[in-house]
Amino acid sequence: MKTQKDIPYGTSDFRSLIQQKMYYVDRTNYIEKMESSTNKFLFFLRPRRFGKSLLISTLNFYYGTQYKDEFDSLFGELYAGKNPTAVRNSYYVMKFDFTGINTSSNIEAIMYGFNKKIIKGIKDFNNKYKLLEENKLEKILLNDYPSYTLGDYLTEITPNLKHKIMVLIDEYDHFTNEILSFNFTSFADIVSKNGFVRKFYETIKLNTGEGIIERFFATGVTPVTLDSMTSGFNIATNISGEAEFNEMAGFTGNEVKQMVYDLFHGIEDSKADTIMNDVTAWYNGSLFSARAKTKIYNPAMLLRFISKINPGTMEYPQAMVDKNILSDFSKIKNLAKIQNRDDNIDAVRRVLETGSFLSELTEIYSFERNFTVADFISLLYYNGLLTIKEPVDFELSFEIPNYVIKEVYWRFFADMLSDDFQIKTKTEEINNAIRAMANNNDVAPLIKIIENILALLSNRDLVNFDEKYIKMIFMVYVSNTHSYFIKSEQEMNKKYPDLMFLEKNQYHPKYQHLFELKYIKKGDAGKLDEVRTAGIEQVKGYMALEDIKAITNLKFWLIIFTGDVCSECMEVNC
Repeated sequence: MKTQKDIPYGTSDFRSLIQQKMYYVDRTNYIEKMESSTNKFLFFLRPRRFGKSLLISTLNFYYGTQYKDEFDSLFGELYAGKNPTAVRNSYYVMKFDFTGINTSSNIEAIMYGFNKKIIKGIKDFNNKYKLLEENKLEKILLNDYPSYTLGDYLTEITPNLKHKIMVLIDEYDHFTNEILSFNFTSFADIVSKNGFVRKFYETIKLNTGEGIIERFFATGVTPVTLDSMTSGFNIATNISGEAEFNEMAGFTGNEVKQMVYDLFHGIEDSKADTIMNDVTAWYNGSLFSARAKTKIYNPAMLLRFISKINPGTMEYPQAMVDKNILSDFSKIKNLAKIQNRDDNIDAVRRVLETGSFLSELTEIYSFERNFTVADFISLLYYNGLLTIKEPVDFELSFEIPNYVIKEVYWRFFADMLSDDFQIKTKTEEINNAIRAMANNNDVAPLIKIIENILALLSNRDLVNFDEKYIKMIFMVYVSNTHSYFIKSEQEMNKKYPDLMFLEKNQYHPKYQHLFELKYIKKGDAGKLDEVRTAGIEQVKGYMALEDIKAITNLKFWLIIFTGDVCSECMEVNC
């Protein structure tokens, strides 16, 4: 019987997971699918925290010759154990992991860190297979250029090989993605034609031609480095966007529902449905192929959440998401700095205002041309900060995948307002305003904060105000308190309330709120009565909806701004 203690949150070692009988959603059927590919050299891209390291570990134990005697105990109950392929446990597996390289220094220091990773991979490989004497190995490892280190080692061991080599690389682009986001010039130098990264992959390609390396599988986040080194390693196939591999990492809705029933024995169907509704809003939504239909749950977010549910009371953890994930707003900030910052930030604003963005997906990055907004949107997609909504003609509609990532964007926008416009809001002031709204049905303190922000922006003549921009500022500052679940223009029987501030499972305010926002230009102030009348009728239309009637202690507000001043703050009653 599985319990929450068996959840493999943070576990990326396949052997430990199986031996400790932890909860495992079988993905070994994809081994057969990958082998059926016409190419033996594959790249697989997914955002951080999507189970890529566990996938690499699984392949290591499946293909490594040294684990042959463990095959039945590790894979016997899984798809791959019941349907083994002809090449299982038939390779020398050489693993490299490129996380943790210090990117804050110069190119020479970065290359040194990269070479140290190569050295570690070679040492581990030689310890497992004993293909070269220690004295010869130590001499080779004195090389300070990565391609020489790998090339010389492969040359020396070739006469001793009884099996072909499979190369596994975890997070192939981890360090170059960091460099790209804050030092574009260094990035271009590193992945250029003569850069040490490209030369390293040229060495791998050379040894595939010699028949020494027969298979290659690498994970990463973006195709930026992949495409920058095309001429160095143009034999590989990127399977990331293929529909048949959409679900190779992460969980499907059916798998999550089964997990809930497996881990919380005897749970009532209604409670299981509540959990599913909540986790769908918070952690689901990723789609990695325009031809796929099944959206994927972020595995790290989901496993953390389920592992922290109180099994006795079924209460949720106070924090629905790891704070480290919310800090990803700095990733948006760094990516936005790549060349066209103003255009990039405007694209983020449009995503927040409208909920989607129409763009081509950049699959090949060439830094010999200008970096475009489409390139930026694509980087947000590869990093898991946007996802595919649907294909539209020859483009894709991108959207924010789930509520957690929405909170990341709201934090980014608050940080941008603070940096760019010196808008400083005291946390205590915002918290007190939300308390007044939650406990006393008093929205005046929050309205005052919004007015102060708009006044600062207006005085600098930097923003063309409209209703959507004001709505976004409301969302940004209310979200930072984590007190309400925020819904923006939620479709309800073909009606779309501007903002709804609803209770979260772990926090129960006395009052919930629906805001209808209106905006009037200063020159049109005479239209206030007309806008007020129309707004009241609109709110009363929401009141008549059955879904709205079911929400307890919901208060209805019509908020009208004329320029940067709130000219009407009215509670609407039946």
